[in-house]
Amino acid sequence: MELPGTAYLYTLATLAVTFVGFSVLIIMLRQAFGGGLSPLEILITRIFIQLGFIVVAGSILPPLLALFGWPVSRIWRLCSLVTSIPAFIFAVTYPSRRRVASGVSTPIAIWADVIVLTLISIMLFFSALGLGVEAGPGPYAASLTFMLFLAGYAYLQALKMLLRVHLDATEEKRRA
Repeated sequence: MELPGTAYLYTLATLAVTFVGFSVLIIMLRQAFGGGLSPLEILITRIFIQLGFIVVAGSILPPLLALFGWPVSRIWRLCSLVTSIPAFIFAVTYPSRRRVASGVSTPIAIWADVIVLTLISIMLFFSALGLGVEAGPGPYAASLTFMLFLAGYAYLQALKMLLRVHLDATEEKRRA
């Protein structure tokens, strides 16, 4: 018996792996503009890789556990718990990691991303415990999907920031 939602989760894993590869474009883009990577740019690249792999791991975990013949409800609860922990840790530690890398406080727009990811991880945790959200393929897949969408949105924010920094630097050189 195939676990409900497996085809969707495999598709999501494929998209997440593609996103991870695509996110490396930040490195290539920065190097194309000439110059090394700042600590912030390295962190930004690493966060997209981390978020993408949280989604990948979360997507392939339910089918893996199904191979052991476990009850479906146990699989969804365990997967919700296992996925909620790294997502939560990632969310609550990101502002301080960003501050260390950039030397400035975390912008409000990024705090919004952090709050959304924290809420997703809390929802997964509550689902694992059976508190308010029933564990199942729908809530679980939706959580992973929102994580990937959030990572994609954050990626676009980062590209905008990096391009703005490059354009500002180019403008300064032209003026000098």
